[in-house]
Amino acid sequence: MNNFINPQLTKQVIIGTKSQSRRKLFKMMNLKFQYRSANINEKAVKNLKNDKYDALKIAKAKATHLSKKNKNKIIITFDTTILHMRKTIYKCHTKKCCRNTLKSFNNTSHNLYTGMVFMINNSLIRSTLTKTKIVFKKNKFIDVNKYVERNFNQISSAVGCYNVEGKGKTFFKNIEKSYFNVIGIDIIKFLKILRTI
Repeated sequence: MNNFINPQLTKQVIIGTKSQSRRKLFKMMNLKFQYRSANINEKAVKNLKNDKYDALKIAKAKATHLSKKNKNKIIITFDTTILHMRKTIYKCHTKKCCRNTLKSFNNTSHNLYTGMVFMINNSLIRSTLTKTKIVFKKNKFIDVNKYVERNFNQISSAVGCYNVEGKGKTFFKNIEKSYFNVIGIDIIKFLKILRTI
């Protein structure tokens, strides 16, 4: 993978994420980056409209925040949102919220969007938006309750309250298009764009 991406370029890149899933994916691919967390209030980002573009708006707000603090660095940020029944689903901070969110997905489908933004010195280089459709099975509520109870610390940091790399995948009936997008990054688009910079 180091032959695929210029090692000198990776030294210029800061990945704006605190997601352990994304970091593990980069490590698995032997991509060595610097990491920073863009600690912004996502719900306070301007012009959010409960549509697919919210993910891009939040990712851009994160990139802008980090770009101001890291001159001459290529900032790459992500945001994943879920649209379900015309409503944006955010991360949960309580077990009750997680249970209710997962139960609302039961026997339905929802669209997961990941926005990805490349920026340097507050100037936008590229941005992309990737959609994945997720279909949930008809799951027993007792199984949902057990899952939340046993995995709350992990899933509370994941939009939708599920972890596709772990036991959360048992709730799914189908994933249409990018599996990696559910983890939080369209890795093919990421690598293609990084090669053109």
